[in-house]
Amino acid sequence: MITRRQIIKGAAAVGALGAVGLPSVAFADGGDEGGGRIRWDLIDLEFPDVFAGGDDTASAEDGSTLTLTGTGTFRPGHRSEVTGGGNWSTTNRDISGSSGTYRVTELVSWVRAPGTLLGTPLIDHIGEAADATPGLAVLRIKYSDGHDGTLVVSCNLKGTPPSVDEGINASRGFVNFFHPAEPGSGKHSNRTVFHLLGKEDQG
Repeated sequence: MITRRQIIKGAAAVGALGAVGLPSVAFADGGDEGGGRIRWDLIDLEFPDVFAGGDDTASAEDGSTLTLTGTGTFRPGHRSEVTGGGNWSTTNRDISGSSGTYRVTELVSWVRAPGTLLGTPLIDHIGEAADATPGLAVLRIKYSDGHDGTLVVSCNLKGTPPSVDEGINASRGFVNFFHPAEPGSGKHSNRTVFHLLGKEDQG
């Protein structure tokens, strides 16, 4: 029997490899989906208001957790055109360090998913609701204590297939925090959102 845990771990591994074989993926060395930048956020959901500045948690095999805040931008098709980062804290003790900051260093892959924020009761205070999009982004990150890792940001909106999860999973050194926490509301909502940035927002 293949367990749900094995499926999640397998999906995380595929994501970290850039979702090889999916024709809709925008790789860091490939097409740029029109060249527009995309903003990602871990959100604070004070229903019905959507704000930046929330945090998300994911857990490892032993139940230890990694919690991140974060926001940033990337340009699909351009590996190094990334910004952003946030704070991290962990209950894991297999690697030294318990909290600090992290920064995004590289885009591995981006895949836009079907779905929209329009037609929901949510009020978007980050950008325009029409520009919000679901999808899956895989980012390389650097922790403030020197450890490397990956951050997988996944967003599910209205009309997104139920196979798309909501939240994050991440690695830190040799520990894989593969299981996203259950989405909820409030500052610790375990929810994310992407926005397609217009030219005036691209800096």
